[in-house]
Amino acid sequence: MGNDQYNDIESILHGLFKPPTLKELFEQKLAELRMPPTTALGILGFGSIPLKRLLEGSETVVDIAKLFKLADFLQLPKDEVIKMYTESLERAHFQLSEVTSPDKVKFIKKNFDLVTLRKAGFIESISDFQDIENRILSRLGLKSIMEYRKPPVDLAFSSTEFKPDHHLTRSFWTSQAISCFEELTNPYHNKYKYKRDELIKYFPEIRWHSTKPEGGLHAVVRRLFKLGVTVIFLPALENLKVRGATMVVNDKPCIVLTNLFDFYPSLWFTLIHELYHVLLDLDDIRESKYHLSDDSNDQASVQQREALADEFAREYLLPGEKMERIRTRVTDPTGVNAVHDFAIENHIHPSIIYAFHAFERGKLDRKAWMRTRRYSPPLAQSIIDISLSWKDSRSIEEICKELKIRTYN
Repeated sequence: MGNDQYNDIESILHGLFKPPTLKELFEQKLAELRMPPTTALGILGFGSIPLKRLLEGSETVVDIAKLFKLADFLQLPKDEVIKMYTESLERAHFQLSEVTSPDKVKFIKKNFDLVTLRKAGFIESISDFQDIENRILSRLGLKSIMEYRKPPVDLAFSSTEFKPDHHLTRSFWTSQAISCFEELTNPYHNKYKYKRDELIKYFPEIRWHSTKPEGGLHAVVRRLFKLGVTVIFLPALENLKVRGATMVVNDKPCIVLTNLFDFYPSLWFTLIHELYHVLLDLDDIRESKYHLSDDSNDQASVQQREALADEFAREYLLPGEKMERIRTRVTDPTGVNAVHDFAIENHIHPSIIYAFHAFERGKLDRKAWMRTRRYSPPLAQSIIDISLSWKDSRSIEEICKELKIRTYN
């Protein structure tokens, strides 16, 4: 028998007695229990992407608690599972270089503003392309970095020649919001509809919830979700002048709030502004999939729509004639109680009055914005149950699973 034949026999015998991998053991356990993967994920308590990395040995920084949970599920000793994971990590080591292949590095540099993402805390280094790819895949729910496509330029209210500044940042911010909405998957009402008539009926109640910095916005977002409108909070990225956004995901209206101005009243103004787009501009937005409310688009049609949405939000929260009635007390150091009482009478938080005054008279009143800051509650307590963080290292699936439990159910 020739040497090649002996090598073949040795290879066959090695394959016969080769110990199973974690991935093979997991698949065998699912088959044995006749259990779908989604049920197993519920038992393990973490998402499909972290599980995939554990089973394939591609998670270079591993949470040992996840390995312990996996060991319990497989009914194997914990030290044995840790050993098997270490071996799979070693096997995968030679495949990791694929992440930093020239084509992938070129693609990442072309499509992502790495400096901005590092400043936001999304990535730790602009040169560790393996980590960069893993972070992007995890947060956008992609299988390959080459799948990433920048969303189309905002077409709803502008011409196709419109080229916004910082388009890489804008595209990534929009993609993150879209991936979150896709993961949340609003199940309420017909597939292609939201309850527009019920939203109109509910509208008069929204303003009053602004008087409750803790829980008010949460209550409104929960109610809107059940009407078929999903609202999230996504922090702004550097140089991205986006005040908010209205999108259509799975043919359902979705709204993104952000912290461009970092004021509590801005949350409510933006929410009402975007709800105006949902009520009156959804057909146009559906054509382009999303519309960002920003200041970088000087197209007349866009500016007109934005002006109408702004006017609607101002009149809804506090009509102009009422603002004029209370304005003199806004600048009076002894008028704080009067402003507070007037706000409560009109079912809004007092900070909204100060913000409106600052916006309208800020150039004449140097203390206007300082006054607004003083009487504005911190954003954190209002957005905690609807917010994503750029520094969160979890996958979009894990983040949205927690958000569903807190708010979207």
